[in-house]
Amino acid sequence: MSPNADGAPRVRLARITDLTALVEISRRAQRSLHEGSGEMRSLGLPLGPAALSLYQLFRMPLSLIRSSDSIWIHQRGAFADGLARVERDERGDWTIVELDAVDDAARARLLARVAREAGRHGVVRLHVACAEDAATLMLLGGAGFQPYARETLFLLKGGARNAPSSARAALAALRLAQPSDALRIAQLMSVTTPPAVSRMELIDAREWERAAAGTWAPRASITPLLRLADQSAFVLDGAAGEADAWVHLGVARERGEEHPHALRISLLPGVDAAPLIEASLAEIGERAARVGTAENGVLAVARSYEGGLGAALAAQGFAPIGDLRLAVRDARARVTAPGMVPAIG
Repeated sequence: MSPNADGAPRVRLARITDLTALVEISRRAQRSLHEGSGEMRSLGLPLGPAALSLYQLFRMPLSLIRSSDSIWIHQRGAFADGLARVERDERGDWTIVELDAVDDAARARLLARVAREAGRHGVVRLHVACAEDAATLMLLGGAGFQPYARETLFLLKGGARNAPSSARAALAALRLAQPSDALRIAQLMSVTTPPAVSRMELIDAREWERAAAGTWAPRASITPLLRLADQSAFVLDGAAGEADAWVHLGVARERGEEHPHALRISLLPGVDAAPLIEASLAEIGERAARVGTAENGVLAVARSYEGGLGAALAAQGFAPIGDLRLAVRDARARVTAPGMVPAIG
């Protein structure tokens, strides 16, 4: 008798022989999300990862345990009915980009396995984003995840456009960020970000240097899913050497609606976002034309505390496509929580 012949559920690392089952699970989850059928439970991301394909999976060394792109499968007897896919970022953190299963019990088992494997590999922070779904948030809370930010995703279909006169003026006011702007960008973000969110995100000086170089932007719900060929950061100078706004944009390197360009804007209260959005779209359009992705959509993010940015994006033709929650599971929180600190003196 095989170890799982009695039908008891278990979670294991995916193998080459699971390719067909993985493809079917991923496709069923996306179909259920789009059709609202409830056949499969997922994270509910409106722009989730492209459905797994045999071509993609044959390129993955599933026979090796790789934390940079690992897939676990949930199995009952001989049948696979769930998967969890994880990607690793440059900080060494893990992000769950897919959590698909027939029910919440299976998703809970997958989540517990991912958390256990993260601990085995010394991963401190596990990230995930999900739709505003009570069952999923409860599931994440039970696994030690703490939600810390709400955001709305906006999508502009049909690609960026040519620069109107107002955009050209805004482009002239924006300047390409320099390494010396790292502190200015960090100060701007500290002013516009609630302290509770800043404490959860734990952004250090090296990342602000990368932000000034245009190679990094604060995490968003779809960050791990973007495949960008060209990224840049711009600064709008203010008084006394400070930054009034910071713009990060990225151009997709592959064609198709599942590969949007990216736009992030952070600005001080009172600064008009409209010309900055127009200027950013013009810049994205020019760069996208050079790499052949001019028809791809543009994805922008507005967090709940970024007052007025969502309305400004909507006024420029962006449509809201999803309200999402960001959550993190931080291994250090269980060590440094007040109740765990030994008394001194």
